[in-house]
Amino acid sequence: MVTLTGKVNWFYQMSSAERDVRKLAGVRSVVNNIEIRPHAKPENVKKKIEAALKRHAEIEASDIRVTVRDDDEVLLEGKVRNWEEKFAVENAAWSAPGVKSVKDRLTIGS
Repeated sequence: MVTLTGKVNWFYQMSSAERDVRKLAGVRSVVNNIEIRPHAKPENVKKKIEAALKRHAEIEASDIRVTVRDDDEVLLEGKVRNWEEKFAVENAAWSAPGVKSVKDRLTIGS
């Protein structure tokens, strides 16, 4: 059993560390206690997410509401056209610095 501790700025750093340790011979379980430091103010996180959505020309960002709660939790609401768009929006939310959790309440519809 391996326990990971420490602080990182990005969600992908935390998940990458866990994924890499799980590959090591003899490791049967991993407890990931790595913390994500809040890196940005809520309004900056929201702007980064919205900018990422606008870069995806196929996604209509105006149909998506982004709310940041407690400086590190992102709530996504609204409508996307398909699963690909849904995944793109969620990935954009995770790519913002300081995000510890993403609540996806997006619906798929035409």
